[in-house]
Amino acid sequence: MKMETLNKIFEKAFEKKKALIIIGNYGIGKSQIVYQWGEEKAKELKKKLVIWHQLSEEEKKKFIEDKKLREESFILVDIKLQSVGDISKLSGIPIIVNGNNEHKVFWELPSFLKVLSYPESSGILFLDEINMASPSLQSTSFELLLQRKIGEWKLSDNILIVGAGNTLDVNISANVIPKPLINRVIFLRFDGFDKDKWIEWAVEKGIDTRIIAFIKAFGELIVDADEELEQSSRPRSYELLSDMIKDEDDLDYIEEVAKGLLHKSSAVKFVNFVKLMDKLDYEKYIKEPETFRNEKGDLKYAIITMISKNIDKIKAKDLANFVKAVSNSDAEFCLLLFSLIRAEGKKNKLKEILSALPENLTNRFFDILA
Repeated sequence: MKMETLNKIFEKAFEKKKALIIIGNYGIGKSQIVYQWGEEKAKELKKKLVIWHQLSEEEKKKFIEDKKLREESFILVDIKLQSVGDISKLSGIPIIVNGNNEHKVFWELPSFLKVLSYPESSGILFLDEINMASPSLQSTSFELLLQRKIGEWKLSDNILIVGAGNTLDVNISANVIPKPLINRVIFLRFDGFDKDKWIEWAVEKGIDTRIIAFIKAFGELIVDADEELEQSSRPRSYELLSDMIKDEDDLDYIEEVAKGLLHKSSAVKFVNFVKLMDKLDYEKYIKEPETFRNEKGDLKYAIITMISKNIDKIKAKDLANFVKAVSNSDAEFCLLLFSLIRAEGKKNKLKEILSALPENLTNRFFDILA
């Protein structure tokens, strides 16, 4: 499914107050698309995206008390149902208040449901691992998905409810989702990002440029494990790898982390790719662009990555001359270079380079800044 189509479905479901369930393989980016849509929707509404589980208890309390804070925020609540355990963490608990002659029972909701029930609140309730939950938790989750409420508490009309789970063929512990539920929600099968869409996301998120270039060169975004106790390569794997190796140049460390997060074949290829970069004299290619044109593909990816990682050491004028020299024969590598510079968080440097290019090339590559 195209990302444009998926985003349109999210948008229409939000508008029409319909629930979604996304089913797919593990680690392929189901959570990622929910977070990505949340970021884009928050920007559209000119609100601040708030990730609920990242807040302190004091900050959560402020959201319950402060209407203006709720109005200014787009709140994403991410519940991993398999790890919730006690159903009261989702449904709340009854509280008995003793009076003089009678007892009253009040239902105390979890703080996130309290916040999401205010009419001015907007955001996403993301019920992940929905088919891994206990039967009682599933029942409560289905009430939220179908009726947008728990008991007498109703969610705001501005809340998109999304469930997600794994297919039965990749997780034998998963439960079958009842057909009556499937027929009453928008049930989507997600097979993962294609390489180019993942790279677009990775650039915006500042994923380690060595990983972006590796995926661009080898396309190993998803590789399944051959044995039971063995890692698979997944989009999630590369995101974790980026967190662990960002700003790290220790090759022994990078190798061990890659082995711990990627399929063995992907880990070997990635480590060899990083080692190849470590031996490169990137300055030679800046000074002598014709040598770049004569290199083979995987080496070109390594060269471009090294240039992006050392961008602060290179004069904008020199890099503009390099781009001019190779743009006709290697335009895709110029575009990759600009993307990696963005991923390094060097947008101002990128503007300097583009401003030093002839107008025809500036216009040709300007969309990279969009």
